[in-house]
Amino acid sequence: MKKLLLTLSLSLAALPGYAADDLPLPRTDAQEAPDDLPPPRATTRKPRAAQPEAAPAAVTPQASTADELPPPTARSRRPVARGFQPALKFGIDDLLLEAGALPDAPEADTYSTLRASAYVLWQPSRNWEFRAGARLDGMVQAGGSADHDEMLADYGDTYVRYRNGDTRLTFGAQTIIWGRADEIPLADRVSRADLTRFSLDDLADRRRAQLAARWEQSFGDYKLDAVWLPLFRGAQLPDLASVWSPINRTTGQVLGIAPSPVLAALVGAARIDEDEHGSGGGAIRLTKTGAPFDYGVTLARTRQSLPYYRVDAGPSLTAIHPYNTFVGADLELVSGGLTWRMELGYTDDVPVTLATTAMDKTQSLDWIGALEFFPGGGDTRVNLQLVAHALQTDQDILELKEYYGANGEIETTFGQGRWKAALRFATGFNVHDVYLGPKFSYVGWEPQELYIAAHYFDGESRTLGGFHQDHSLVTLGLRTKF
Repeated sequence: MKKLLLTLSLSLAALPGYAADDLPLPRTDAQEAPDDLPPPRATTRKPRAAQPEAAPAAVTPQASTADELPPPTARSRRPVARGFQPALKFGIDDLLLEAGALPDAPEADTYSTLRASAYVLWQPSRNWEFRAGARLDGMVQAGGSADHDEMLADYGDTYVRYRNGDTRLTFGAQTIIWGRADEIPLADRVSRADLTRFSLDDLADRRRAQLAARWEQSFGDYKLDAVWLPLFRGAQLPDLASVWSPINRTTGQVLGIAPSPVLAALVGAARIDEDEHGSGGGAIRLTKTGAPFDYGVTLARTRQSLPYYRVDAGPSLTAIHPYNTFVGADLELVSGGLTWRMELGYTDDVPVTLATTAMDKTQSLDWIGALEFFPGGGDTRVNLQLVAHALQTDQDILELKEYYGANGEIETTFGQGRWKAALRFATGFNVHDVYLGPKFSYVGWEPQELYIAAHYFDGESRTLGGFHQDHSLVTLGLRTKF
């Protein structure tokens, strides 16, 4: 099975090259009209779109002089321009139906998913906007030692928004993703992670709404974005029986922690608790767009969304979300059809596990460098990212002290845009860590997408690929909205 997935993945990666002269023009940031309704689950990271081709100049008649005006009886009747009209929208902004097979997993043979997100959006005036959202997630895992089914209801983006000129205030549950990298942006400090499907989805689909008060203020090319999280909610975790749980009771492992007989015995018998009481902290971000490049700085004192499992008496494992202090900078440069991105961050109070299984705290330095380009005139997109992570400690810990690797995505369309082939990938340089995610889709029935995909994991014990090396998955799915 793994050889088959590797062959399929490598064949997708070997995409044909094209002449550099066909590169599209540099992308420009799409400007949001003040009266336009934002799309559901909008993030602050707006994609750059290729410049549209200039339309042929239309022949326009010359303006008539006063002597050539027609008599009043022959004057054409033009519609009178109307003012703002209240708008009401509703629908399903995301519907996913997926059936999958787990060839190597001892927990199950099949894994199927249902996900549906509904919304109502009302804009009674130019200044006010109201949105209510709800989502339903279901999964069925069967055919092994951990048969399990689950249904989870949750709210989606539900907020009140006021805007006036260059000011925008939003109160309520929001999905906010800061940063520039597509896969793991370092400045992403105020979002709520969704681990119910691990890393099977793109970044936006791995985030959920978080209760927040947000102030966005523009000053020409500058934008100030401030967020306060009055009530913290940690990452949405899958059930312990799920193959995507960060705790594997079958093997006695915890995601990111080196295995040991003591830890395995503890995981197998411990009670699992979660502590996410209190507020989530706050963060502020300043960005600038325009020549010669875009850049941003971020300062945050927030609780980390992903859980850290602390060993307590009982025995028990408690999922805690300690406060982190983060200082980061990022930039983006478009030149010659290439988009360069970089993020650099320093994080304090990062929890780590000592060899005795006790918790300690240290600092981390992180760096991401990314390159995105469109060979072949835009039908193919290539996004490559290099990552570096280093924990600043001399203690003997169970986590990896350093990680260097690469990830990215290659995507192409063909058949007059009706078919799409893509490959997501990640690999470690200093440790063995592999993820390959080929996907083949038919998108000719918009907005429906029919696809077949695979997810291959392999690696050492403390890596993401190593933790899920028995959970490689082949799926057949339908995704749409209406």
